[in-house]
Amino acid sequence: MRPLLPFLILTAMLSCGQKRSSTEPSDKAVSSVNGGVTLIPAADSKTALALNGYRDVIDLTGYEDLGSFHFRRLHFYTRKNPGIKIGPANVDEITAYFIDRYAVKIRYKLSEDVAAYLVDSLTTDTERVKDMNKNWSKQRQIKWNYFSKIITYQNKCPDDDLALTLTNEICDSPYWLYVELPGYKKKVAELKTVENAVYEYLIDVPSGQSSSPD
Repeated sequence: MRPLLPFLILTAMLSCGQKRSSTEPSDKAVSSVNGGVTLIPAADSKTALALNGYRDVIDLTGYEDLGSFHFRRLHFYTRKNPGIKIGPANVDEITAYFIDRYAVKIRYKLSEDVAAYLVDSLTTDTERVKDMNKNWSKQRQIKWNYFSKIITYQNKCPDDDLALTLTNEICDSPYWLYVELPGYKKKVAELKTVENAVYEYLIDVPSGQSSSPD
């Protein structure tokens, strides 16, 4: 049995401030977002890719290792044509983001628009549906803070996605769906800060200086 401490620490970091708003839409099927129905591809076994899944347990057969960053704490894996669908659309590519060996974000690349399917699957609130459709028509993006996940769907190239630069020289897909744990971006920013601080320290330390105790 693996130690629980890393899991508890990561969960606490990524869940900081997490609270479901009273204005969130009522859902048609909560389990659909949690992978039980068909909204997001389901984790059909203990070794399948899923948020909060432990990398050493997940079966990454067929995935390409894109490398790790920030002292190997942020790691990416991707797979083309994984053979799964989101609604009526085939997923062209799936990319998994791991921090400290736990899956904290999953990106789906699609060539077909599934906005209507996602909106219809996530809420029955008429006003919420209108707002989502309005955002989609004007901004080409819709976003949900939904239970323990943040879901973002957009018809534009992401401008702050390191994994995108690793998998595509150009943004060659019209539709992107992201499912991530709350606090992901903040955690990545913290990893960058720590890395930069270490490098600055190493640069400032005079050559040959020892940090051994007196």
